[in-house]
Amino acid sequence: KREKRRWLFRKPAPSSQDVKPAVSVITDQRHAIAVAVATAAAAEAAVASAQAAVEVVRLTRPTNLLREHHAAVKIQTAFRGFL
Repeated sequence: KREKRRWLFRKPAPSSQDVKPAVSVITDQRHAIAVAVATAAAAEAAVASAQAAVEVVRLTRPTNLLREHHAAVKIQTAFRGFL
């Protein structure tokens, strides 16, 4: 036979395992902040490194401006001849 469920209007007893001392909580928070700052600094360094690599590639690559200009003139000439 099933028993009726009863309402309990009292707070559960605090267990000693769940309660942390205030010093430990503050230490954990400071550690979390330090980890977040270190992560942000590493991310910024990675972005700066990637941007520098892109700039190096851009500056060392030979320019194809003249070649692209001649190709555009050929395409335009062929298109105008088609009209």
